[in-house]
Amino acid sequence: MDESKSETSQTVYAVSRAILQANWEKLDNLLDPDFTYTGDGYHFSKDEYIGFMQDLRGAFSNFEMILEKTITENDFVSIRFTSKVVNTGSFMGSPANQKNLTITGIFQRKVANGKVLQEWQTTDLLGTMSQIGFGATFGYAVFVTGFKLKQKPIRRKPNDFLHINGNVSNFDMLKAKEKNTYIKNYLKKN
Repeated sequence: MDESKSETSQTVYAVSRAILQANWEKLDNLLDPDFTYTGDGYHFSKDEYIGFMQDLRGAFSNFEMILEKTITENDFVSIRFTSKVVNTGSFMGSPANQKNLTITGIFQRKVANGKVLQEWQTTDLLGTMSQIGFGATFGYAVFVTGFKLKQKPIRRKPNDFLHINGNVSNFDMLKAKEKNTYIKNYLKKN
């Protein structure tokens, strides 16, 4: 990650690092209790956001995020990003397909008192859905409506979610079927 030196930027980068590392406790500490997320047809509270990121991180392996352009102005940081991932788990109704995906977008985070208070994001959903394999028009239409096709509500999982023997890289090495089994068993216990 190309990181600027301001405290505000460092806080924003730390949120992205916590998600990439599946460090849910750190992510929780970096987000304000009143944190809200708005983007790509969703509006999340802090716990819903963490739950969504846990689901996202569980569905994709070899997560790499390139922060291509960062603009910091007072308490706002805007970042254009490219994420490179492998689709190794089901996500939002779409089964794993083992494809390498490149996901691009822009997010803006507002920082107050050393914590991220708000995030807004827009992602190239059409490009993402095309790579996953949905028909472009159908996939885009479904994705922008938030996959509200009898989807279970997003819930936050405990901080050890995706950590096998204390390490998320052990989870990343699992095959898609093993990942889905791990997640199902984990959720039954918790």
